[in-house]
Amino acid sequence: MRGFLTVVAAAAAALVVAAPASAQEDSFTFGDADVIGPVHVRGDVAQVHARYSCEVGTHIWVSVKQNATASIDPGVAAEGAGFGGAASAWWQSHRGTFTCDGKRHVAWFAVDTVEEGSRGQLGNGWGWVQFCVTTEDDLSAVRMEWSRVVTNS
Repeated sequence: MRGFLTVVAAAAAALVVAAPASAQEDSFTFGDADVIGPVHVRGDVAQVHARYSCEVGTHIWVSVKQNATASIDPGVAAEGAGFGGAASAWWQSHRGTFTCDGKRHVAWFAVDTVEEGSRGQLGNGWGWVQFCVTTEDDLSAVRMEWSRVVTNS
């Protein structure tokens, strides 16, 4: 599993330049993804709102990482930050459902600490969000960017 995540993260890092969500709105294309608005934390689950499009896809991975101060920190966005790196909180999921049919979709995706390696508590501030739809061999739709994280009661 860790090897798969490393391949996904490395490939995604080579393809995507982080930018604010608003800057990505106009450049959205099919085979792409975008994080819409802030990540909403409610208890032990956070919701990531995303717009995506893909022709094919077999796996989804959504991840939110933060440092201890929930600030923008290049170390959190670096490869391996979730595996004992700069991230003090890392919530993720491979369990979401998605549709790859060449059309644009908008959906909410849950992340939590159920999966191995996940840890910590997300809080108000900034989080490094990774949204990846993959095939067995390649990326289909991906976005990695800093997004606001808000806690809701």
